[in-house]
Amino acid sequence: MVNLVVVSHSALLAQGVAELAQQMTQGGCQLAVAAGVDDPDHPIGTDAIKVMEAIESVYTPSGVLVLMDLGSALLSAETALDLLDPSIAHLVQLCAAPLVEGTLAAVVAASSGASLADVKAEAMGALAAKAAQLGESVVEPISSAVIKSPPDAQSVSWVVRNPNGLHVRPAAKLVEVLAPFAADLLLEKNGQCVNPRSLNQLAILQIRKGDTIRLIASGPQAGEALDAFMQLAQQHFGESVTTASDSGFTGVMVPRRTVSAPLFQWLPAKPVYLPRTINPEQVTHEQQRLRQALAQTTKDLQQLMQQADQQIGAGAAAIFSAHEMLINDEELHREMEARIAHQFVCAESALQDELMNMVADYLALDDDYLRVRELDIRDILNRTLGHLTGLPPVSLPVNSDIILLADELLPSQMVGLTYQQVKGICLSKGHIMSHSAILAEMLDIPMLVGAMGCLEASRNGQNASLDTALGILALQ
Repeated sequence: MVNLVVVSHSALLAQGVAELAQQMTQGGCQLAVAAGVDDPDHPIGTDAIKVMEAIESVYTPSGVLVLMDLGSALLSAETALDLLDPSIAHLVQLCAAPLVEGTLAAVVAASSGASLADVKAEAMGALAAKAAQLGESVVEPISSAVIKSPPDAQSVSWVVRNPNGLHVRPAAKLVEVLAPFAADLLLEKNGQCVNPRSLNQLAILQIRKGDTIRLIASGPQAGEALDAFMQLAQQHFGESVTTASDSGFTGVMVPRRTVSAPLFQWLPAKPVYLPRTINPEQVTHEQQRLRQALAQTTKDLQQLMQQADQQIGAGAAAIFSAHEMLINDEELHREMEARIAHQFVCAESALQDELMNMVADYLALDDDYLRVRELDIRDILNRTLGHLTGLPPVSLPVNSDIILLADELLPSQMVGLTYQQVKGICLSKGHIMSHSAILAEMLDIPMLVGAMGCLEASRNGQNASLDTALGILALQ
């Protein structure tokens, strides 16, 4: 995957650009910053050594794109290229794109797996969307000619319901979803067509709420691309969209009712490990341990998919299918193995550091629906750490009717629960849009989330009444 370096005279400016860009990566490309100089009295400036080190820190064989603000930033970047090892320097390109717009466009393109040339082209075209919105002719307008579709072309249409249309986050999600397919794709609105794998072009199309968009696809995986598009569209491109049927709540509603039963407090142990460094000769062994744990996690997730499909349905199984796709991502494997090889850390540390970085990326998002997906990452981490430590997660022991109390429940811990035994769930944390809450709805188990202090104020076996309509747990 192509990674990025932002070079600026101002550390605050570069950090702001990086923070904005990180909301677009969702665990995708890496971004390093080389900004300011180490002079407390005169911090504004650039340092070629900092730029070189930043490039080296994110270098991959796919290449590195460097974006700069102005003046000496360009000179420092050019000097850094001269200082780099030639085997690295020839895969580094400097880009004249505007810093903010170019970085955002580049990070989305890079995270979708685009080549270095395509990432640079996306960055260079980053002003087109702003110019189009202001009515300025900086670039050629999108063609409004009638599209001559290939004989095998197929298409599907969707009316956009997102309140702010396809702004940058849902557009980035669309780019990400369509990136893997071997198909020629066009997105059409009112006769204008753009490449839906380009964040810049999607922005130029200015898709608003109520607009009808049509994806046109041809090629070997056209059908799969159209199916993926429709699935994402039905999820409102990763955003939570309130409708009249939501009764004023956003997200997925858990069943509303009042239930009574004895309380059962569940505080499962989490895998614990002691971070440790390793010797160079232990690298191969630790990488092998990591691969074995990941393989065991994959096997677990396949079993969960099958169990969820049989007990709940295909929608539940799809949650764990997504988990399996995530844990089997080749780029993720390479990053974890690289941590072991270059930082000389154990498999547990490499796994935790990499996945918790992903968690941080999700938590930094503005969108609630996407932000709560961090729970899925922690679910995978918990399971894989369990295999590495020899303490895999245990299933919930339920022998009689209970109201289950817990700090939080991971999605995988929901599988196997039934309303016949678990009459209700009360969590001190949790979120109504988490996959755990979605599974509770599918299982018809009332769930109350965010009931802070419920564990401390209650005891096992105590009778209680749970009213999810009013959001109250009444102890008796």
